[in-house]
Amino acid sequence: MIYYEQYGDPNRPTIILLHGAMAVHTFAQQYNLLKEYHIVLPHLYGAGKSVEILYEPEKLSQEILELIRSLNKKKVGIIGHSIGAQLAVKLVSDNPELFSFAVFLSANISPNEKTIQMYCKLAPITVWLLRSNWIVKMQGKYWNYSKEQANDMVAYAQKITEENYKAFFTETLNIINLPHFYTVSLPMLAICGERESKDIRDSLKLLGGNEHCNVATISKAGHDFPMRNAEKINPILIEFIQRLI
Repeated sequence: MIYYEQYGDPNRPTIILLHGAMAVHTFAQQYNLLKEYHIVLPHLYGAGKSVEILYEPEKLSQEILELIRSLNKKKVGIIGHSIGAQLAVKLVSDNPELFSFAVFLSANISPNEKTIQMYCKLAPITVWLLRSNWIVKMQGKYWNYSKEQANDMVAYAQKITEENYKAFFTETLNIINLPHFYTVSLPMLAICGERESKDIRDSLKLLGGNEHCNVATISKAGHDFPMRNAEKINPILIEFIQRLI
Protein backbone atom coordinates (compact mmCIF):
# COMPACT_ATOMS: atom_id res chain seq x y z
CA MET A 1 0.00 0.00 0.00
CA ILE A 2 1.12 3.56 -0.65
CA TYR A 3 2.94 5.29 2.22
CA TYR A 4 0.79 7.83 4.05
CA GLU A 5 0.72 10.06 7.11
CA GLN A 6 -2.35 10.65 9.21
CA TYR A 7 -3.27 13.27 11.76
CA GLY A 8 -6.13 13.76 14.18
CA ASP A 9 -8.75 11.40 15.55
CA PRO A 10 -9.54 8.48 13.20
CA ASN A 11 -13.09 8.53 14.57
CA ARG A 12 -13.66 12.00 13.12
CA PRO A 13 -14.69 12.59 9.47
CA THR A 14 -11.78 11.79 7.16
CA ILE A 15 -10.32 14.12 4.55
CA ILE A 16 -7.78 12.83 2.01
CA LEU A 17 -5.18 15.43 0.98
CA LEU A 18 -3.48 14.87 -2.38
CA HIS A 19 -0.46 17.14 -2.66
CA GLY A 20 1.04 18.73 -5.75
CA ALA A 21 3.99 17.40 -7.75
CA MET A 22 7.14 17.05 -5.66
CA ALA A 23 5.53 18.96 -2.76
CA VAL A 24 4.37 16.64 0.03
CA HIS A 25 3.57 19.60 2.29
CA THR A 26 1.46 21.50 -0.23
CA PHE A 27 -1.16 21.83 2.52
CA ALA A 28 1.19 23.03 5.26
CA GLN A 29 -0.97 26.14 5.69
CA GLN A 30 -4.14 24.05 5.94
CA TYR A 31 -3.04 21.43 8.49
CA ASN A 32 -4.11 23.58 11.45
CA LEU A 33 -7.28 24.64 9.64
CA LEU A 34 -8.34 21.00 9.38
CA LYS A 35 -7.22 19.90 12.88
CA GLU A 36 -10.78 18.95 13.87
CA TYR A 37 -10.83 16.25 11.20
CA HIS A 38 -8.98 13.01 10.51
CA ILE A 39 -6.42 13.92 7.86
CA VAL A 40 -4.82 11.30 5.59
CA LEU A 41 -1.85 12.42 3.47
CA PRO A 42 -0.57 9.87 0.93
CA HIS A 43 2.93 10.47 -0.42
CA LEU A 44 2.25 10.54 -4.15
CA TYR A 45 4.70 9.01 -6.59
CA GLY A 46 7.74 11.20 -7.22
CA ALA A 47 7.77 12.83 -3.76
CA GLY A 48 8.40 12.09 -0.10
CA LYS A 49 8.61 8.41 0.78
CA SER A 50 7.38 7.58 -2.74
CA VAL A 51 9.98 9.72 -4.52
CA GLU A 52 11.64 6.80 -6.28
CA ILE A 53 8.41 5.50 -7.83
CA LEU A 54 7.70 6.66 -11.37
CA TYR A 55 4.56 8.78 -11.62
CA GLU A 56 1.81 6.65 -13.20
CA PRO A 57 -1.65 8.10 -12.48
CA GLU A 58 -3.58 4.91 -13.25
CA LYS A 59 -1.50 2.81 -10.86
CA LEU A 60 -1.41 5.59 -8.27
CA SER A 61 -5.19 6.02 -8.39
CA GLN A 62 -5.63 2.34 -7.61
CA GLU A 63 -3.29 2.61 -4.63
CA ILE A 64 -5.19 5.59 -3.28
CA LEU A 65 -8.46 3.69 -3.68
CA GLU A 66 -6.95 0.76 -1.78
CA LEU A 67 -5.93 3.15 0.99
CA ILE A 68 -9.37 4.78 1.16
CA ARG A 69 -11.13 1.41 1.36
CA SER A 70 -8.76 0.27 4.12
CA LEU A 71 -9.96 3.15 6.31
CA ASN A 72 -13.38 1.51 6.65
CA LYS A 73 -15.23 4.80 6.35
CA LYS A 74 -18.60 5.10 4.66
CA LYS A 75 -17.39 8.16 2.77
CA VAL A 76 -14.42 10.54 2.84
CA GLY A 77 -13.77 14.05 1.63
CA ILE A 78 -10.92 14.71 -0.80
CA ILE A 79 -8.87 17.82 -1.53
CA GLY A 80 -6.18 17.86 -4.22
CA HIS A 81 -3.77 20.41 -5.65
CA SER A 82 -2.17 20.33 -9.13
CA ILE A 83 -1.47 16.66 -9.97
CA GLY A 84 -3.28 15.81 -6.74
CA ALA A 85 -6.33 17.64 -8.06
CA GLN A 86 -6.10 15.76 -11.36
CA LEU A 87 -6.10 12.50 -9.42
CA ALA A 88 -9.03 13.69 -7.30
CA VAL A 89 -11.05 14.39 -10.47
CA LYS A 90 -10.34 10.86 -11.68
CA LEU A 91 -11.11 9.26 -8.32
CA VAL A 92 -14.50 10.94 -7.87
CA SER A 93 -15.38 10.31 -11.51
CA ASP A 94 -14.67 6.59 -11.24
CA ASN A 95 -15.88 6.02 -7.66
CA PRO A 96 -18.26 8.81 -6.57
CA GLU A 97 -19.88 6.55 -3.97
CA LEU A 98 -16.71 6.75 -1.83
CA PHE A 99 -16.74 10.52 -1.39
CA SER A 100 -18.76 13.07 0.56
CA PHE A 101 -17.20 16.07 -1.21
CA ALA A 102 -14.27 17.01 -3.45
CA VAL A 103 -12.13 20.12 -3.85
CA PHE A 104 -9.92 20.58 -6.90
CA LEU A 105 -7.22 23.25 -6.59
CA SER A 106 -5.35 24.20 -9.78
CA ALA A 107 -6.36 21.05 -11.64
CA ASN A 108 -4.99 20.83 -15.17
CA ILE A 109 -7.29 18.38 -16.92
CA SER A 110 -6.82 19.75 -20.44
CA PRO A 111 -3.20 18.99 -21.41
CA ASN A 112 -1.51 21.23 -23.96
CA GLU A 113 1.23 19.60 -26.06
CA LYS A 114 3.30 22.79 -26.31
CA THR A 115 3.24 23.20 -22.54
CA ILE A 116 4.26 19.58 -22.04
CA GLN A 117 7.17 19.93 -24.45
CA MET A 118 8.32 23.12 -22.74
CA TYR A 119 8.49 21.53 -19.30
CA CYS A 120 10.16 18.40 -20.66
CA LYS A 121 12.90 20.55 -22.22
CA LEU A 122 13.39 22.27 -18.86
CA ALA A 123 13.65 18.95 -17.00
CA PRO A 124 17.49 18.68 -16.96
CA ILE A 125 17.85 22.20 -15.55
CA THR A 126 15.03 21.77 -13.04
CA VAL A 127 16.38 18.49 -11.72
CA TRP A 128 19.88 19.98 -11.47
CA LEU A 129 18.46 22.85 -9.39
CA LEU A 130 16.69 20.36 -7.13
CA ARG A 131 20.12 18.97 -6.18
CA SER A 132 20.98 22.31 -4.58
CA ASN A 133 20.06 22.21 -0.91
CA TRP A 134 19.97 25.97 -0.45
CA ILE A 135 17.70 26.49 -3.46
CA VAL A 136 15.24 23.88 -2.20
CA LYS A 137 15.36 25.38 1.30
CA MET A 138 14.66 28.81 -0.16
CA GLN A 139 11.70 27.36 -2.03
CA GLY A 140 10.42 25.87 1.20
CA LYS A 141 10.76 29.22 2.95
CA TYR A 142 8.93 30.95 0.08
CA TRP A 143 6.11 28.43 0.49
CA ASN A 144 5.93 29.13 4.24
CA TYR A 145 7.13 25.65 5.16
CA SER A 146 8.47 25.01 8.64
CA LYS A 147 12.19 24.26 8.93
CA GLU A 148 11.38 20.57 9.34
CA GLN A 149 9.14 20.53 6.27
CA ALA A 150 11.77 22.34 4.18
CA ASN A 151 14.48 19.91 5.29
CA ASP A 152 12.21 17.01 4.41
CA MET A 153 11.83 18.42 0.88
CA VAL A 154 15.61 18.85 0.61
CA ALA A 155 16.11 15.17 1.43
CA TYR A 156 13.75 13.73 -1.17
CA ALA A 157 14.45 16.37 -3.86
CA GLN A 158 17.88 14.79 -4.27
CA LYS A 159 16.20 11.66 -5.63
CA ILE A 160 13.82 13.23 -8.17
CA THR A 161 14.84 12.11 -11.66
CA GLU A 162 14.38 13.70 -15.07
CA GLU A 163 12.16 10.77 -16.03
CA ASN A 164 9.82 11.37 -13.12
CA TYR A 165 9.79 15.14 -13.57
CA LYS A 166 8.77 14.71 -17.20
CA ALA A 167 6.09 12.19 -16.22
CA PHE A 168 4.25 14.84 -14.17
CA PHE A 169 3.52 16.56 -17.50
CA THR A 170 3.45 13.75 -20.07
CA GLU A 171 0.99 11.82 -17.88
CA THR A 172 -1.42 14.72 -17.38
CA LEU A 173 -4.96 13.36 -17.11
CA ASN A 174 -7.44 14.54 -19.72
CA ILE A 175 -11.09 15.23 -18.94
CA ILE A 176 -11.94 13.88 -22.40
CA ASN A 177 -11.14 10.44 -20.99
CA LEU A 178 -13.37 11.03 -17.96
CA PRO A 179 -16.76 11.92 -19.51
CA HIS A 180 -18.52 10.38 -16.49
CA PHE A 181 -17.21 13.30 -14.40
CA TYR A 182 -20.18 15.28 -15.70
CA THR A 183 -22.61 12.78 -14.14
CA VAL A 184 -21.08 13.05 -10.65
CA SER A 185 -23.56 14.67 -8.26
CA LEU A 186 -21.60 15.04 -5.01
CA PRO A 187 -20.71 18.58 -3.80
CA MET A 188 -17.56 19.79 -5.55
CA LEU A 189 -15.50 22.96 -5.62
CA ALA A 190 -12.83 23.91 -8.16
CA ILE A 191 -10.47 26.84 -7.61
CA CYS A 192 -7.47 28.33 -9.38
CA GLY A 193 -5.35 31.45 -9.06
CA GLU A 194 -5.99 34.52 -11.19
CA ARG A 195 -2.37 34.43 -12.40
CA GLU A 196 -2.28 30.76 -13.37
CA SER A 197 -1.61 29.46 -16.85
CA LYS A 198 -4.29 29.48 -19.54
CA ASP A 199 -4.32 25.66 -19.43
CA ILE A 200 -5.41 25.68 -15.79
CA ARG A 201 -7.88 28.55 -16.21
CA ASP A 202 -9.44 26.68 -19.15
CA SER A 203 -9.57 23.53 -17.00
CA LEU A 204 -11.50 25.45 -14.34
CA LYS A 205 -14.17 26.25 -16.91
CA LEU A 206 -14.36 22.60 -17.96
CA LEU A 207 -14.82 21.47 -14.36
CA GLY A 208 -17.55 24.07 -13.95
CA GLY A 209 -19.43 22.26 -16.72
CA ASN A 210 -20.67 19.92 -14.00
CA GLU A 211 -23.64 21.66 -12.34
CA HIS A 212 -22.57 20.29 -8.95
CA CYS A 213 -19.08 21.79 -9.18
CA ASN A 214 -18.82 25.41 -8.10
CA VAL A 215 -15.81 27.33 -9.38
CA ALA A 216 -13.86 30.27 -7.98
CA THR A 217 -10.71 32.24 -8.74
CA ILE A 218 -8.29 33.59 -6.11
CA SER A 219 -7.32 37.15 -7.01
CA LYS A 220 -3.64 38.03 -7.52
CA ALA A 221 -2.64 34.40 -6.89
CA GLY A 222 -0.46 31.93 -8.78
CA HIS A 223 -0.24 28.14 -8.82
CA ASP A 224 1.11 27.95 -5.27
CA PHE A 225 -1.81 29.76 -3.64
CA PRO A 226 -2.47 27.04 -0.99
CA MET A 227 0.97 27.87 0.46
CA ARG A 228 1.27 31.55 -0.45
CA ASN A 229 -2.31 32.82 -0.15
CA ALA A 230 -3.72 30.85 2.78
CA GLU A 231 -5.52 33.92 4.11
CA LYS A 232 -7.66 33.91 0.95
CA ILE A 233 -8.19 30.20 0.35
CA ASN A 234 -8.64 28.94 3.93
CA PRO A 235 -11.94 30.73 4.67
CA ILE A 236 -13.37 29.39 1.41
CA LEU A 237 -12.29 25.84 2.23
CA ILE A 238 -13.55 25.77 5.78
CA GLU A 239 -16.91 27.31 4.88
CA PHE A 240 -17.38 24.71 2.13
CA ILE A 241 -16.34 21.76 4.32
CA GLN A 242 -18.34 22.76 7.40
CA ARG A 243 -21.54 22.86 5.36
CA LEU A 244 -21.01 19.22 4.38
CA ILE A 245 -19.50 17.46 7.39
